Amino acid sequence: MRVLAVGPSRWVLALFGLLCLLGQHLFMHHLGGAGLDLPFNASTWLFIGAMLAAGAFTLRPVLVTSGLWWCLLLGAVLLWLPFFYPHAEATRMQALPRLLGLSGGLLFYLILQQCRFNALQRRWLLCLLLGLATLQMLFGLVQFFALPADNWFRFNTGIRLPYGIFMQRNVMSSFVGSGVLLALYLLVMMRGGRSQWLIWLWCVSAAVMGIVLVLLLQSRAGLYSLMAGLLLLVPVCWLRLSTRPQRWLLLAMVIFGLGAGLVLLLQADLHRRMLEVYGELGVRYEIWITTLGLIARHFWLGVGYGGFEPAYYAEAARLLTAGGPVPQMPGGLHHPHNEILLWLAEGGVVTLLAWLLWAWGLCSLLRHLPWSERLALVALCLPLFGHLMSEYPFGHSSVHWLWLLVLLWFFDSQYGRGRLLYGMSVWPGQTLLLVIGLATVLYMATGLQTAYQLTHFERGRFSDERRLAAVWNPWFWQDRRELYRHSARLEAALASGDSQGLDAYLAWSTPMIARLPRTSLLSNHLLALSAVGREQEAHTLAGRLRQEYPHDRQFSTGALVAVKDKLAAGEAPRVYRRLSQPVGSATYYQDWYFAGD
Repeated sequence: MRVLAVGPSRWVLALFGLLCLLGQHLFMHHLGGAGLDLPFNASTWLFIGAMLAAGAFTLRPVLVTSGLWWCLLLGAVLLWLPFFYPHAEATRMQALPRLLGLSGGLLFYLILQQCRFNALQRRWLLCLLLGLATLQMLFGLVQFFALPADNWFRFNTGIRLPYGIFMQRNVMSSFVGSGVLLALYLLVMMRGGRSQWLIWLWCVSAAVMGIVLVLLLQSRAGLYSLMAGLLLLVPVCWLRLSTRPQRWLLLAMVIFGLGAGLVLLLQADLHRRMLEVYGELGVRYEIWITTLGLIARHFWLGVGYGGFEPAYYAEAARLLTAGGPVPQMPGGLHHPHNEILLWLAEGGVVTLLAWLLWAWGLCSLLRHLPWSERLALVALCLPLFGHLMSEYPFGHSSVHWLWLLVLLWFFDSQYGRGRLLYGMSVWPGQTLLLVIGLATVLYMATGLQTAYQLTHFERGRFSDERRLAAVWNPWFWQDRRELYRHSARLEAALASGDSQGLDAYLAWSTPMIARLPRTSLLSNHLLALSAVGREQEAHTLAGRLRQEYPHDRQFSTGALVAVKDKLAAGEAPRVYRRLSQPVGSATYYQDWYFAGD
């Protein structure tokens, strides 16, 4: 253990271990969403910020880089270019967290390179990742088997999909699948020493638990990518294991995990849903087809960063008018269930070049690996890449992005062709990293406090105004806070007939619905238009919304007439105070979310 605590990199290693074994597992009630709307992502970035600040002291006049890192950096620079396109001005800020997360990840990758970890330290980073996955597996098993119906986590035991800290089964499935494959890789890599049997026991247990959980989670992307990863990795493990009993134990472990998962599916009566889930693509197919049409129409410049949601609904309305099939869409489709398609739709051809550059850098790294390590790297990344093609994993879970970066760095540091930059001045880089790291820690820490206050404000039926006044970070969850404030003013203006208050609400909501066409915001906007007497605008907007949301009754002609009658009778129509209905993490919400809207 003494060798793990040598040099300034020990603080980076310690903070990484603290994140994996504690920080990533702290649960906090929240309001759903993606990115920093989810508290566990803020926790991840809080620790990454601390590691960036600690990593400032690892900088030396000789900077360590690699060909893969330069490809990642150039690709990131290309992805920043569409942010400055003029036609993205109205919506670009919605993509800023995504770009900052990308840039922060590359800084973290660079810090790992400057730490100059030895072979033991590099293996310990992988062991910490497996520890992170193991704890989440245990959390998932407790959710499935042990939690009572009335539990503090508000986990819906009736649905019984153990999604861990992630609150979304597909995200949990790809993460657990990555843990299974990492356990198998460590099984054959961590050799020697008196504690080898403990490592074997840990890896075998984690792999079996993970296989069971992936089957219980019933995620297509998670199961298919795990099966493909096993097909690539098991032969490598079979050849590397030195004795026949070890090989047969590996095979028995995989078979036992698959068998146990299937038996639990049958006993829990989940197999019928499994057949339905794996038998058809569902709504994703129509979303992909519509998004590909959107990309073809805006191939060169894209629709603008942050503009996918309004552009998609406009494209869906165009297809509906032309007689094409358009699926029923939720009121908050902020990604096309494919992260690559999201970048292409919003950024155009430049983003395509960036992804091709990243693919070229990864292929260059693979060329320098032994054939067994090539299979291992591809297998370890398959759950993440498979999820990338069907969801928005890096936007939903920051630890997925962190996991991928550590895996790439591990193989790059061992087999990549390192490059040294001489004559670098240390203090400017140290100052910059300290400022970025400490600012990230401060922003995320105050953001968690803001998330806590706003969550309890909603859970208290929007009655305790002291929660809003107690917020430390006004930029965290800013759209939610703005909606709270303006919806309250809208209710007051409707009750008192204040036309100036209604005009003030419309001045705020007009640019808001242009970039966030959520059904709650659109309904409030229609209500304000009707109350202020702008009937023609209300009917024109409602007609467009009936095309873009053909299955939503609140935009129908009858609903508008009912709103008008209530206003004429002096009654108060419904004003929405939530940004959107929960999607994906809906099993987390129970009575308190939907009551008192």
